[in-house]
Amino acid sequence: MRKLVPILATLIALAGCGGSDPAPANGFAPVIRLPVVMGRPGSGYFDLTIAGDRGALVSVSSPQAGRIEMHETMMNGTMANMHPIARIPVRDGEMLSFRPGGRHLMVYDLRPGVTAGDTITLVFHFERGGTQTLGAVLQPVGGDI
Repeated sequence: MRKLVPILATLIALAGCGGSDPAPANGFAPVIRLPVVMGRPGSGYFDLTIAGDRGALVSVSSPQAGRIEMHETMMNGTMANMHPIARIPVRDGEMLSFRPGGRHLMVYDLRPGVTAGDTITLVFHFERGGTQTLGAVLQPVGGDI
């Protein structure tokens, strides 16, 4: 039995080494949910830890998309309204979250050839300092977020 315990511990440790990538160290794994109807925008969700004095997030772009807009869903009674966001003030070390039902990206005109499972680059532009990038996995309609 004593010999079996180290073998079992090794097998359990190895079981966690393969398969899917771990969640990023900075939080919620970035995803772009593909649109239900081709030609419509997809929606993007992620967590981004702000590094340095950036002032505000002013836009997001991607070489694989025609344009990206920042939006926020707000409830007004029982009605949900979506509003564009021009800038989001941020502070060093803050976690910026874009989640379903709140802030999110609208991703327009994805380039031909990108499909579910591909990763596209999101480039975050700030008032001050350089850009930050994240890779976001394209999810099919109905994919888990």
